[in-house]
This record gives sequence, structure tokens and C-alpha cells, in this order.
Amino acid sequence: MSVYTPQLTDIQDRTLEFQQCVASFNRLNKTKPSPAANAPPKKSEFSLRASAVATDIAHTLGMLSKLAMLVKKKPLFDDKPVEIAQLTNVIKQDIFRIERALKDLLVFTKGGAEPQAATHSKNVVQILSTQFKNISGDFKTVLETRQRNEQLNKSRQEQFLSAVSSNVVAGSATTSENPFMALDNPFLSRSATPFADTDTSPYGDYLTLPDQSQQLMLMEEQSVYLQDRNRAVETIESTINEVGNLFQQLATMVSEQGETIQRIDTNVEDISMNIQGAQRELLKYYAHISSNRFFFLKIFAVIMVFFMCWVLVS
Repeated sequence: MSVYTPQLTDIQDRTLEFQQCVASFNRLNKTKPSPAANAPPKKSEFSLRASAVATDIAHTLGMLSKLAMLVKKKPLFDDKPVEIAQLTNVIKQDIFRIERALKDLLVFTKGGAEPQAATHSKNVVQILSTQFKNISGDFKTVLETRQRNEQLNKSRQEQFLSAVSSNVVAGSATTSENPFMALDNPFLSRSATPFADTDTSPYGDYLTLPDQSQQLMLMEEQSVYLQDRNRAVETIESTINEVGNLFQQLATMVSEQGETIQRIDTNVEDISMNIQGAQRELLKYYAHISSNRFFFLKIFAVIMVFFMCWVLVS
């Protein structure tokens, strides 16, 4: 029987061909990393809404700080009422818009979601509601401060107008009763003096009567100013009432969330009590088993004796 032995001429080096096959296989099956795998995870719809609400709250807080700085100033005439009114209107609209967004966010959290995610969402909504409640309270405080300042300005203007009107009445009465202060008195007429047409009259500044028309115009301007102040006070009072109603609604919503959290805390406490009770029962059972260990050994010994007897008999 002959055995075939291969010759060197029959052996071929196909290493290069194998490497080429491996390289082509790798090129065909090479998996490129998808952009979705490298991309950061997208935020959920709840996270986007909550982030938008937090941004609006921060923006409203900045405008509220500016309004508080304007309200704290106490000039008599130049207190920038137009800018204060515009800021008040913008902040009021933002507050109502944030309140609607919080309600929508609360409804969104009640949708079907995992318990852990739902708890996290409720906690986020509660934090945002607390911040919004603080902003609403601060806005109401600023409006009340503005109302007090307006009332003080109104009282000052009324005192000033009463003083001016009394001076006008007293001046007219004195002029009509005193014959030496009459308008047709030749001694008080500038035309009767040799210095009437010149600016160097030594008596011109003292003999000229006060212009009553200017005082009346001043009184009319102050009356218009007081009317504007009254309208501003009425606007502030209506805004305070609206913010107060919103504050009550927000307090109700926060209290409802607080009741939900209290129920969750109660359930957690019940679960903890049940776990502690089960642990106590397990410890009792373990102690009972430990005390009866010698009895179990006796039973095991009796069983072994019967088994040995049965083996020997059989």
C-alpha cells in the first residue's frame, strides 16, 4: 500500500489571495456609524415645553425687576408713566400666557407615561408653579406700591392746586378792592412812565401785575394731569384685581399638586410600613425555626433509623 506524499510543486501559497478576500469581505460588511447613533438624544416634548415655560418665567422676572426700579422712583412730574404702563401691560400678558402654558403642561403630564417619568414631570411642574406664584405675588406688590405712589402724587397735586387757586382769588380780590392797585391807575401804567418803552425802567419789575391767565393755564394743565393720574390709578386697581384672581387660581392649582404629592407620600409610607411588618414576620419565623432545630434533627435521625432497618431487612 503506497502513501501519497505531496511534492513542493503541488503546494501553492494563496496567502495573498486570502488576505484580498478578507479585505473585500470587510469592505462589503463594514458598518458605518449612523448619524442617529452619534447624535445626542433628543429632548422629549415635556422637556421642551418645560424649558420654554422656564425661559418665559426668567424673561418676565427681568421685566418685573425693571418695573420695580421705575416704581421705586418718586419724582413729582417726570415718573415715566408711559413706560410704566407699557411694562405693566406686557408683564400682565406674559403672566396670563405662562399660566395657560402651565395648565397645558399639567394636562400633558396626566397622559399615559411610566410612573417614574410621571412623578418627575409632576415635580417639575410644581417647581415651575412655585416660581410663577412668586412672580405673581411680586407683581401684585409692585402694583400696590405704584398705587400708593399715585395716591400720594394725587394728594400733593390737589394741595398745590388749592394753594394756587387761593392765591389767584386773593390777588384778584385785592386788585379790585384797592384803588391804588387798579389797572387804570396812571401811576402803575407802564405807558405813563418815561421808562415804558425802555428795558431799563427801575420800577418795571415791581409795578407789573401778575399774569392771571398764566396761572389759570397752569391750573388747567394740572387738572388734566390729575385726570391722567386718576385713570392710571383705576388701571392699576383693575390690574391688581386681575392678578389677584390669577393668584387665587394658581394657589388652587398648587394646592391640588400638593394634595397629589401628599397622597404619594402616604402611599410610600404605607409601603414602608408593610415592608417593615414583613421583615418582622420573617424574623419571627427565623427565630421559630432556630428554636426547633433540635426537633428537626430528631425527626431526621428517626427517618434514618427506619431507612437503615428497611435496607437491612430487605
